[in-house]
Amino acid sequence: MFKVLYIRNADPVFFTELDDRLQNCLRKLGVDVTQVELEDLYFEWESGKISFYNKGDLIEFDGVMNWGYMSPKHMQDFNYFIEAVENAGKVTLHSTNAEKILQSKLLQGLRFAKHGVPIPKSMAAFTVNTIKQTVRSNFAQQERGVVKALDGYGGDGVQLARGQDEIISMASKEVWKNHQSVIQKFIPDSIGKSVRALCMNGQLILACEFSDTGSDFRSNNGYHESLKLVNKMDQFKRYEEVALKAVNAIEPNLTIGGVDILDSEQHGLQVLEVNGWSDLWDSERITGIDTFQKVAESYLARLKRHYHKE
Repeated sequence: MFKVLYIRNADPVFFTELDDRLQNCLRKLGVDVTQVELEDLYFEWESGKISFYNKGDLIEFDGVMNWGYMSPKHMQDFNYFIEAVENAGKVTLHSTNAEKILQSKLLQGLRFAKHGVPIPKSMAAFTVNTIKQTVRSNFAQQERGVVKALDGYGGDGVQLARGQDEIISMASKEVWKNHQSVIQKFIPDSIGKSVRALCMNGQLILACEFSDTGSDFRSNNGYHESLKLVNKMDQFKRYEEVALKAVNAIEPNLTIGGVDILDSEQHGLQVLEVNGWSDLWDSERITGIDTFQKVAESYLARLKRHYHKE
């Protein structure tokens, strides 16, 4: 029996019930699960040894499981902890290299470009002067563009700019705040909707469409009365190739990746990003697929591969 520490999300605004359900799904598979709090954990290291503690007690485990974005300090602490876990030869939800990529739209974009994933043209610049140069060479005067923070959840940090001057202004403000952003070409025939293709362990599990029936150009900016979901399982094969290409660009057999795809008549399928902690509730509700159990099964497969117990 595998022993797994489940680190409860340190900012449990949306995640408490989700954490409980994922743990129960793991237990159904015979996994010995212990819930822990990030604030109670610490680790020590010396030559050839890394030791882990919970509330001052030495703990032994085979893997760590977790779910969901956190505030910046909690995210930093969590990333350090899973780095220690991986260096100790134990299993995490994703590898630390995949985790770094999943938490950055810029790093994802570079992986997509390297592996030929279809994406909107994007750019990054680090000073006001170079922002002006790349925007003026890639956008017409009144052409709309998208400015994205490198991290964020549910559409946070994604802005639509109307013309060169506004793109430059938005991206420059991020520089002034010591933040980096990605500038991206806008796909005008996919306003307010995107397909979520949920992949686990090298397979596409489901496909559904998120759309905003109000005035927001983002398809899933939080969860509100104007959010509409459409079951796309009848078009499963249409999205399979591009979705798997996107997750495999980050890491083969990625435990879970929710691929956001624009289905554009003019440009074809265009990948926006891969979410390492994808929506589970709404995808399950609209398709009828037990997404939580699928996540638990995918993580168990990762444990078995690591410990050669398949």
